Amino acid sequence: MKLPAKKNDLDTPALLLDLAKLKRNIQKMADFFRDKPCKLRPHFKTPKTVEIAKLQLDAGAIGITCAQVSEAEVLVQAGIHDILIANEIVGRIKIKRLLKLLKKGADVKVAVDSAENIQDLARLAAKAGGTLGVLVDINVGLPRCGVAPERGVELARMIAKSASLRLRGIMGYEGHIVLSADRKLREEECRKSMAKLVSAKGLIEKDGHKVKIVSGGGTGTYYVTGTFPGVTEVQAGSYALMDTRYDQLGLGFEKAVTVMATVISKAFPPFIITDAGEKTMSIEFGLPQLIGVERAKLAMLSEEHGHILYEGTPPALQIGDRVEFYPSHICTTINLNDWLWVMDGEQVVDRWKIAARGLAQ
Repeated sequence: MKLPAKKNDLDTPALLLDLAKLKRNIQKMADFFRDKPCKLRPHFKTPKTVEIAKLQLDAGAIGITCAQVSEAEVLVQAGIHDILIANEIVGRIKIKRLLKLLKKGADVKVAVDSAENIQDLARLAAKAGGTLGVLVDINVGLPRCGVAPERGVELARMIAKSASLRLRGIMGYEGHIVLSADRKLREEECRKSMAKLVSAKGLIEKDGHKVKIVSGGGTGTYYVTGTFPGVTEVQAGSYALMDTRYDQLGLGFEKAVTVMATVISKAFPPFIITDAGEKTMSIEFGLPQLIGVERAKLAMLSEEHGHILYEGTPPALQIGDRVEFYPSHICTTINLNDWLWVMDGEQVVDRWKIAARGLAQ
């Protein structure tokens, strides 16, 4: 298709990506890891966009992390083969889809935290004639998936006994602390979490099993996890695009995505209504941030509408004018949209499909 020439030629709501900011964010993270033993494996669950994953790989990332088999399918289709699914893949339907990726030459690894899942993976992988890489998921503080470090040994033994599974390493996500506004607390708790993860490595290796991969980390803790002795890779994702929630941590990355909306009503002062609502922008991390309108803020979202509330003199916004918002949570906002409009200033330079949008299986 022929691209619109300028930003204001786009219909709204529209997700705008500042290409220069994206590239600077990718380069900043790549530079951090360039001379370190630990490497970067960016998380695809944030951008869900193949073009961004390829830019990260070109900058030095060793592979890509994702959350679902469906995301891995998108990556493999695009020619990206070194993939960690940092999640438990449970059930015959998902496992069979996963094993098909091995037949396409992909080096896909998955997390496990139960004997039942290991048995199912081993049985179906043997039936399919493949060997699947597995990481033992260690719980390092987030009340989600993962076993205690000492239990990692028994799972590693099970994996090692299977001819169709190969123990590749361990992983643990310090998600309970990555967004803490208290930098000192965030760093201290992150080190405690990584100490638990690395202790699991020691226990498993003492039992006679090689642990090559020790994977963890997120955008809020990348600089701690990425320098912790024994950790081999970091799974940060939000850094490339950023949002207002992560921006509060002062990490030095730039907010590269805005949502552009159109003013559609001024009929009920002191509200100004736009055409971007909850179906375009997520709110679980708070309301998106209105950009550049004095004495006004986004007060609420309904399904199809954004409600801007102003104080005092009405802003000089007319029906049909455009406004922009910074997303509060970039991961879930991306998942509400089909396209990223790639911008160079006011110029539209490309349109990238959010290829894994809505893929939750």
